[in-house]
Amino acid sequence: MIRAGFVVENPLTGSRTEVIESDAETNGQGWLLEVTCVPDARPDIAEHLHLSWTETFEIVSGSAHYKLDGAQKTLQAGESYTVLPGQTHIHPWNAGASPLVYRQRDVFGQPNAAAVQDVLGVFATVAGLARLGKVNQQGLPKNPLQLAATARTLGKYGGYDTRLPVAVQNVLSATLGRLAERLGYRGVYPQYVK
Repeated sequence: MIRAGFVVENPLTGSRTEVIESDAETNGQGWLLEVTCVPDARPDIAEHLHLSWTETFEIVSGSAHYKLDGAQKTLQAGESYTVLPGQTHIHPWNAGASPLVYRQRDVFGQPNAAAVQDVLGVFATVAGLARLGKVNQQGLPKNPLQLAATARTLGKYGGYDTRLPVAVQNVLSATLGRLAERLGYRGVYPQYVK
């Protein structure tokens, strides 16, 4: 189980994400993370959208670039922005020469402790696979069946990559994603969420 204090370090970007609040603290409504990004690192997650979540990002220190509905913008410490359901976006990444620290609050449309655990578990699993050299330079699993299982887990809660239409991702999830799970692939592996 992922609880407050759990840390995920991304070996590709050097970012460090600490869970400040998990489903236990939010009654399954979402989470609060504190993310530290090193200078000159790319974003951790490619452009994506959520069908029912609202995300708010607050810059604690440093400066950040972010992308919302196709437009790149910059924020400084003390500033924040909100991503509504359905908006395409890229999470903040470092725009300066010193570390960037931001807080990310995700709020689901209704309580769903399993969604909190699974989505945070996907982040932890992908970072674990990266440490083993099993992800590509974009941070996605190299194995197509592992990628399908990962996407299926995220899609179950309305999280989608913007490179493919949502309908296509749903078809791939229902076919290739199911096959991947039957073959033993998972979006979340227990060894990465301890």
